[in-house]
Amino acid sequence: MATRILVMLLASTTAVLGVLFVRSQQAQAAQSTQSSAQAQQPPTPLILDENDGEHRLRRPQGPVGSESVPEFIIKVDKQNGGAEDFYVGYEIMKPGGMIPFHKHHNSEEVVILEEGGATVTVGDKRAVTGPHAVVFIPRETWVSIANTGNSPIHLYALFSRQGFENFLRARSVRPGEPLTPLTPEELRRSV
Repeated sequence: MATRILVMLLASTTAVLGVLFVRSQQAQAAQSTQSSAQAQQPPTPLILDENDGEHRLRRPQGPVGSESVPEFIIKVDKQNGGAEDFYVGYEIMKPGGMIPFHKHHNSEEVVILEEGGATVTVGDKRAVTGPHAVVFIPRETWVSIANTGNSPIHLYALFSRQGFENFLRARSVRPGEPLTPLTPEELRRSV
């Protein structure tokens, strides 16, 4: 009789714990679904003027030459407009400013230079651009852009996939935040 009561008590305890576990899992799934729905909001149409977007300042000790273009704007990405596929950035390159040699592994890039005077090296091609130049940069292709003219150049960068904006955010701050040099550890993590 005592064994029977013990077995029934154990069975009912197991049943109660099972119901509590299932309810807990359902609550967690509902929260996860709600969080995902909030995180994956539908894209928002944007009409951005020149100065609109997420302003960022490059932190010291970035790639050699990058300090010559200290400010940039993230125009469109997952955080700004909810873009699903691409990233658009903007910066003003002062005379003597440059974007040092680099390449992108995960996306193609199109650079639009509103003014002339940039010396662009992309792959095995090198040219001084005129106004409204468009540069196509395939994946895995080395590129460098330098303002060798006498006037600022407004530059738009459009990437076929997102990812580069994360690198830029890791190596920059919002205006007003401390502009501390990158540590060796931060440099390693941001690559």
